Amino acid sequence: MTIVLPKKQMDYKVLLNAFRALSFLILFSCKNDHDVPPTFKTYLKTHTYAIGQSKMVITDATRNRPLITEIWYPTKDTTKVNATLDYPFKLPPTSKDAAFIANKFPLILISHGTGGNRINHSWLASELASNGYIVAAIDHYGNTYDNKIPENFVKAWDRPLDVSFTLDHILNNSKFKNIIDPSKIGVAGFSLGGYTTIALAGGEIDYEALSNFSKTDEGKNECNTPEFGDISKYMNPKIIEEGNTTFRHLKDNRITAFVAMAPAIGQGFVHEDQLSKINDSILIISAENDSRAPVKTNAGHYHKMIKKSRHIILPGKVGHYVFMNEAKLVLEKEAPFLFKDDATVNRRKIHNQVSKSALKFFENQFY
Repeated sequence: MTIVLPKKQMDYKVLLNAFRALSFLILFSCKNDHDVPPTFKTYLKTHTYAIGQSKMVITDATRNRPLITEIWYPTKDTTKVNATLDYPFKLPPTSKDAAFIANKFPLILISHGTGGNRINHSWLASELASNGYIVAAIDHYGNTYDNKIPENFVKAWDRPLDVSFTLDHILNNSKFKNIIDPSKIGVAGFSLGGYTTIALAGGEIDYEALSNFSKTDEGKNECNTPEFGDISKYMNPKIIEEGNTTFRHLKDNRITAFVAMAPAIGQGFVHEDQLSKINDSILIISAENDSRAPVKTNAGHYHKMIKKSRHIILPGKVGHYVFMNEAKLVLEKEAPFLFKDDATVNRRKIHNQVSKSALKFFENQFY
């Protein structure tokens, strides 16, 4: 997730401070009637399963990367504390550390956008889990809202490696390995997480091409972040060389279904052979009014180059951040750039549409 703020509307530092203070794991209760969450009983009237939620910290010692991972899973146990009750987002109830169901389910891994975190797409994780999927979302170390390391904003190869390492751990974890079907593994990602998805499918980015694009007007817009401004300045010759050699091949053959939401850095792909190793289907979902990862240079570009891809464009004034959680009223007022959509856009309806498309896609791939 990258953020550029309209200069005349708001100082981005103000927005970031609000975002840090309110947007993720800070606990507060919103008393607005519109923010009252559904009960487990109400939720189960329209969903197959209740949702369990757990957290684990996995450490990749080789790369010195702690990977905080949130896991959602199907459960019948609604006796535990509702983990989402105090989140500043409108989300269904989840039962913290609930009991497992003795069955094997597909696994979907989620990769957040630049400057985001593992909670950003809880709406999708919840919908998947309540329909019989286990979902694991990872904090990409050094590229989250509360842990920003400049070079980690351009070393995109760390993200697919994070996902593969987390997958290794989960498949061998005594707590989860018995409820996961290892033949049914997928991934979904947003923005830079969308690129992560494509890299895991077999896409091989050209950092030299991406660096060249960053010097164009379109590239300057896409590379501008509130955290560090123009991040292309961190794409030095060493990073370009490592990305194009040592860390070029990131495909994970265990993953066979891919959903890329508003995928970014598409201009790092200039030749079809960079995507020739992709042999599984990819669902690309984009927003027509996306100014951060414009369809032309990103989702549309990927779709043209990836033979086995399907592209859904959400029409109208739907913007980049529609793929993030729906905020409660307090957070929406504090950070409207991220959480308040155009008056013609209903984020909840968009989420329902995207969830249905993703569920149908994964079902077609796995069954």
